[in-house]
Amino acid sequence: MSSALASSAPSTLAMRRALVARRDRVVADLRHHRRSGLSNRRIRNRPARCEASDSSSSSDVDLGSGVAYSEYIRDAAGISPPAELGALAAVLRAQGAALVAPNDRGGIHPLCVPLARRADGSTVALMISPAGDNTVQVVSVAPDGFSLSLLAKTCRDYVHKAIVEEEAADGDSTEVAEAAGAIGASLHEPGAFHTLGKELPVYLTLRVGKFPDVMEQLARRHLDKGDEQSALVTCDLYKATFEGWGRPHWYLSQVYADAGRHEEARDAARFALTDCQWSTAGAPLEQLLERCGWGGQSVDETKAFIETRRGPAAEQFDGPKSDEQLAAEEAASLLDKVYAGEMRLGEITQRLAKCYMDSDNGALAKLVMSSISI
Repeated sequence: MSSALASSAPSTLAMRRALVARRDRVVADLRHHRRSGLSNRRIRNRPARCEASDSSSSSDVDLGSGVAYSEYIRDAAGISPPAELGALAAVLRAQGAALVAPNDRGGIHPLCVPLARRADGSTVALMISPAGDNTVQVVSVAPDGFSLSLLAKTCRDYVHKAIVEEEAADGDSTEVAEAAGAIGASLHEPGAFHTLGKELPVYLTLRVGKFPDVMEQLARRHLDKGDEQSALVTCDLYKATFEGWGRPHWYLSQVYADAGRHEEARDAARFALTDCQWSTAGAPLEQLLERCGWGGQSVDETKAFIETRRGPAAEQFDGPKSDEQLAAEEAASLLDKVYAGEMRLGEITQRLAKCYMDSDNGALAKLVMSSISI
C-alpha cells in the first residue's frame, strides 16, 4: 500500500503542475486577448472619429461653397438656385457672419432660407417671393424671426455691393473681394470706385444697382441740402424699384411727417399695410397702425376696414374674387397675424401651406412644409 502511495505521489504532483501551467496559459491568453481587443477597438474608433471630422469638414465646405444652399433651394423650393449663391456664402463669411445650415429654419419667416447669422442676432437669408414668380431676394431677418429688411434684389447685387464697400473703406483688406472669387472679378475691377471719384451711394446706384439703404441715403442727402422736391422724387423711385416692400412707403411717410404734411404721411403709411406684407414695413407695428389711424385694431378688423375702402361697386368692376385670390389673401393674413403677435408661427404652418396650394402655388407650399422640424 505504501509503495502504491509512493508511486502515485509523483504523478499527482505532476498533474497539479500541469493544471497550474494550464491555468497560467489561460490567464495569459485572456490578458493578451483583452489588450488586443482594446487595441483593436481603439484602432476601429480612430476611423470613426476621422469620419465624423471629415463629415463636419465636408459640411463646412458645402456651406462655404454654396452647394448645400443650392441643393436645398432646388429641392425645397423647386426653383433653380442663383449662380452667385456660392460667392454670396463666401462673402458673408468674409464679412464675419457665421454660416448656418439651410434647413435650420426654426422660428424664422417660412418663406426664408437662412444663410448666415450676424453678431447682432439677425439672420441673412434668401426669401422666396410669395408672388410665385421664383424671385429670390437677399434679406435680413431680425432677431424676432419675422421682421424683414431687403438687403439686395439678387445675390449678384449683394456680392458686387460688398466688394465696392470694402474698396471704399480705404483699407488694405481685400478679403471680401478674394472670397467672391471669379464671380467677384467679373463684377468689379479693382480701383474702379476711386477712379470714378463719386460718393459711395452715387457709385453704387450708377454702377452696381439700387438698394434700399442707399436709396434712403440719397433721399437724406437731398433733405440735408433743403431740396425736398428731389428727396420726394427719390422716394417715388424707391417705391417703384422695390414694389411689394413696405419699407419705402414707411420711409416716405416719415419724410412727409417731418415736413408737417400729416395727411400725406398717413396715406403713405397705409400703403405699407394695404399693398405689402406687414413684416416688410421696417417699423414697429403699433407706430405704423397709429400713423394710419388704425390703432388698437386686430389684423382681421384692419383687413375688413381696408376691404370696405374698395367701395360698394368694387366687385362690379373687378369681378368676384377667385378661389385662388381668396387663398392668397388668407396666406398673407396668416403671415400678418404672426407679425402682429396674434398667432405663433407653428400655429399657421400647415394652414399656410394649404393656402399656397389652393392658390396654385405648390412650390411655396412645399417650401413652407419643409420648414417643419421632424
